[in-house]
Amino acid sequence: MAYLKFPLFLGRYVNRWLVSGIAQTPVHFTPVTLHGDINLWLKKGFSVHENPCKTEFVRARRARPAALPAVCEPVPGGRVGDGASPQTFAVYWPFDDISLDISGGWDAPTHIRAWAYTELWADEDGPAPFLFTTCGGAAVWLNGEKVLEFTPFTRNIPADTPLELTLRKGRNSVLVFFDDLAERDAAFLLRLCWQGTDAPPEQRVPVGAANPTLLEQGEQAMRSLCFSRNHYAAGPVSLRCENPFAQQTLHVTLEGATEENEQAGVLFTRTADFAPGQTRASLGDCAEFPFGFLLLQATAVVEGIAITRPITVETHASALLPHAADTVAGRKRQALEFLARFGEQNTNRAVALLATGGSPDEAQRLIAAQVRFVDRRCDCSDFYLVYFPHILRAWGAQGAGLLSPELERAMRACILNFRYWMDEPGDDVMWFYSENHALMFHTCQLLAGELYPSETFSNSGMTGVQMQQKAKGLLLEWFRGFLNEGFTEWNSSAYLPIDLLGLASLYAWTQDGELRALAKRGMDYVFYLLAVHSRKGFFAGSSGRTYLKEQFGNWSNCTSFMSWIGYGCGTPGHAGKGVVSLCLSDYEPPRDYAAYFNVEPGFELVCRSTHGYQKHVDLYTYKTSGYLMTSAADFRPGKPGYQENPLQLTFTPTAQLWISHPGERALYGKGRPSYWAGNGTLPRVNQYKGFATVFYDIAPEHPVDFTHLYLPTMEFYLCRVQGPWVFAQEGDAYCAVYCSAGLTAQRFGPNAEREFIAPGRRCVWLVRAAQTDEFPSFAAFITAMLAAPLEVDAQRLACRFEDPVYGVLRSGWNERLSVNGAAMEYGGSDQYGVLELREKQQPAADAQA
Repeated sequence: MAYLKFPLFLGRYVNRWLVSGIAQTPVHFTPVTLHGDINLWLKKGFSVHENPCKTEFVRARRARPAALPAVCEPVPGGRVGDGASPQTFAVYWPFDDISLDISGGWDAPTHIRAWAYTELWADEDGPAPFLFTTCGGAAVWLNGEKVLEFTPFTRNIPADTPLELTLRKGRNSVLVFFDDLAERDAAFLLRLCWQGTDAPPEQRVPVGAANPTLLEQGEQAMRSLCFSRNHYAAGPVSLRCENPFAQQTLHVTLEGATEENEQAGVLFTRTADFAPGQTRASLGDCAEFPFGFLLLQATAVVEGIAITRPITVETHASALLPHAADTVAGRKRQALEFLARFGEQNTNRAVALLATGGSPDEAQRLIAAQVRFVDRRCDCSDFYLVYFPHILRAWGAQGAGLLSPELERAMRACILNFRYWMDEPGDDVMWFYSENHALMFHTCQLLAGELYPSETFSNSGMTGVQMQQKAKGLLLEWFRGFLNEGFTEWNSSAYLPIDLLGLASLYAWTQDGELRALAKRGMDYVFYLLAVHSRKGFFAGSSGRTYLKEQFGNWSNCTSFMSWIGYGCGTPGHAGKGVVSLCLSDYEPPRDYAAYFNVEPGFELVCRSTHGYQKHVDLYTYKTSGYLMTSAADFRPGKPGYQENPLQLTFTPTAQLWISHPGERALYGKGRPSYWAGNGTLPRVNQYKGFATVFYDIAPEHPVDFTHLYLPTMEFYLCRVQGPWVFAQEGDAYCAVYCSAGLTAQRFGPNAEREFIAPGRRCVWLVRAAQTDEFPSFAAFITAMLAAPLEVDAQRLACRFEDPVYGVLRSGWNERLSVNGAAMEYGGSDQYGVLELREKQQPAADAQA
């Protein structure tokens, strides 16, 4: 038997395993009703909304302790599990993750189960103290003897327990069973962390007859894999990889899709061959790729064993984009035509096809798949059901007659049998507790009741008229909160399109004049946010909820498409959420907002605003002709983060930067927060115009002990690194980023030339953006920043910086930013904020701005 042999990762973590496939069993419960406050979970976490179905599952699972599998063959390709339907072991490649993590998403309640196997080789007999971590349930066997049964079932929150393993000298087998009830996204992982002070054991993974040296070389090659850049608008898409083999070609297959195409099973495939000594391969022209942010699985097979890792890229072929029409109506038509041709395979594209005279058969195929999705009450069903009443009116028997009788019957049954709110019984995993879902469910219910006023809806027992009455009451309640607070999920490129989807659907299709008027007010506010907080139509700033695809997909984000339709800036894209309903309505956004999108040279836009449930966040936005900087002032510093991005500086859709504390070590993990989206520990951020301070104080128990900067050097005109400073230029604008812990540029792997890492748990970051009206050249800017007096106390987390233009800037963990002795004021506003578009002013005139 051959082995892959490794020391514990970072001297502490057992992260080398064989792992089985995931056994999946749909689970059905007695339908129950739910209750709870919208947005409360953003302050207190998922645990405030425990599903009674989960309680029932956990009670039953704890009554059935895990047992040894009927079959266990711990080699790649070996079987494990029960005799009737065992799973197959494969080598788990961690790529610097500290966990064995096979997290994913399940659109219905599902009991998920997996097995993991590794070997610990000890120099002598004796106890080995570990900390075992999982989110669901787990059992551990050491050398065939059960040593742990642990069932915390703390949904998506890792729970720890001490685990002392009595090792014998030499080989020790460790077998782990772990399971959970998947409810939408599920953190399905385990972690084994060494707690001892003497020499830890070695971890070994059996690989049968495979050559371990060649496997290790193949893994290193896949670790080096990266695209030459993260975004392509033209030309060949280039992949880099260091082929370690002297006499053989490394063959890499990439397969994946945009998020919704992956769910639909519509995958895109490319291959790359790296001959000995070759480090770069072309995957074809950008125009041959789908539009969108692509999550790809890259696989190389070495010695018969697959080595797979995820990698991402955004492709947006500029040659295929339409030239924006002069009118909103014209751009709406262009948008529908673009989605009909390039949109994701869902109801958004189906409606675009029907609205532009496309193939009715293709549209019906897409709608039928979506009906099956909604019938299962999958999470996000409300994002698609909202279209069904209009589709039936416009293109069914009462309209153009393009739908088959079979599809009409299926859509009718789907509408009449759906669960429209949490107070109706159900055993599904649809999420009701966020503001965007609440709006969507209530809008779906209203439109369904209007379509079928005399019918009885089976899940509630209500008639359509009663459904309308209930939905209107819920919508009026939603609007009362919204009109007072704005969005708690502030400036989210992921969820603002969903908000517009609900508002535009309500505006376009409801028969209720009062609600239509409220929907228009809501749409006006959405476009106000886009105008104020976008950079030339790209909504890339501080955000209350973000994901990897939003952070790295400014061309692809629906918000960019929304701005393009409304004002001709931004860009069309592949995703239709919020776009299709807008295009089918007669709504046009206020023309006055156009002035906020693009600030003229010599002017500046400053906005202080407060957003959300219980005044959730104070935002500060500063925009010039060259850049946009936005921040969440003093937002929960030192607290665990979720998906918040508290500071962003944007020059173009691709030349952008932000600072974060990774929520996990996996580069493309499913965590919330993840490596790039959100913060494991939130910093204290303060901003004045183009200057910001960012202070981190990371808890010692957090597994990630560094912060980092995303700054893709290839997207800027110039970049310079000098000591603890990074400088960049794009157009006539510059930025300087400083970190007290020092900065190490990542030169290897997917983040090469894009990431700067700062070690340690306590540090001070400074960010300064400027333009040629302040510093005549990039060289002059660098010289001025380096010469400016700077005092930093990294232990106390405090700093004093004498900016050549702004004057004396002081800030700290316990001291709000002051400008020449005047403390900044961030709160006390509303969701529209105190907005000024003015000629640039000197600090003495607006230290409180």
